[in-house]
Amino acid sequence: MMMEKLSILLIENQGRYGKGLRLPQIPPIKSVRVVNQASLNIKAKKKVGVAVEIIMNSGFNEILNAYDRFFENQSDPEGVHQVRVRIRKFRAVLAFFKPLFKVESYQLQQDTLRKMGQQFGEVRQLDVLLSGISEIEKNANLESSDFGKLKDHLHGKREMAFKQLLTSLKTDVFALALLDIWVWKLNDPWEAGAVDLQLSIKDYADKYIQNWLKKIRRSMKNLDIKDQQAVHRVRIKSKKLRYVIEQLSAILDRKTRKSMDAFEKMQDDLGYYHDVFANQQLLEQLVATSDDCHLHYQAGIIIGWQMMAGSRKIRKFIN
Repeated sequence: MMMEKLSILLIENQGRYGKGLRLPQIPPIKSVRVVNQASLNIKAKKKVGVAVEIIMNSGFNEILNAYDRFFENQSDPEGVHQVRVRIRKFRAVLAFFKPLFKVESYQLQQDTLRKMGQQFGEVRQLDVLLSGISEIEKNANLESSDFGKLKDHLHGKREMAFKQLLTSLKTDVFALALLDIWVWKLNDPWEAGAVDLQLSIKDYADKYIQNWLKKIRRSMKNLDIKDQQAVHRVRIKSKKLRYVIEQLSAILDRKTRKSMDAFEKMQDDLGYYHDVFANQQLLEQLVATSDDCHLHYQAGIIIGWQMMAGSRKIRKFIN
């Protein structure tokens, strides 16, 4: 579906994408598929630029596939999540290989991808909050766990946000942005003087993974858990590194691959802690515009329970 839309756009925008059409073509519909990590043809001695091309092709196709699945089953909240995740993984790969790209064009792609992901943000945040309420209903020992009024209100907000998302996606801005990224990828994105372009993918990965690890450990050592933005930054850094390690697992040593487990656990805990504050802000905005005392009471229970659970998860990071 998405590739059909991109094909139409190519025809309708000959002037804008003429150069892209003269370069290797966007693959036809039948060739677009999710490429499993194990099937990526990346050898340790392969030049880093060639390897990055393969990784970017895979990441781009994963975005397209997630986007198609989202439209095929719009009632599944996981569809929204998967599109955002695939965009974030693609951004993580670009960030890891940033020293190889032309600075200005690289930053333009990152800005575009960030805006694409943000379109799905409100719906995803509401899905996370509603999922959290379901968890409380199942696990909390509360005298009253009837959050029907609150859930009805949040489902209403989610429905409105989802309609806005669909309206935005139907403008083809998302498709055009993807096409621009594809053309950028085809049009020699490399920084001509980048010394690292001479490295193999294995040497590049070893060099920069260690560099990222040092920065994350330094941030964790000095982390102030009361600083929500600091917690969020550490979480994002570690998540990006986990995504990169997943992509490069075939050429990495066992110790580095196993570090993914530790990163995933840390991200889960820091992510929950961050979501607690995001949910609190959303619920406080809700009660500020409502005089319904039942809504206030239910929102208070959710905030209090999640704050307690978040505090338990974050204690292990307190020095």
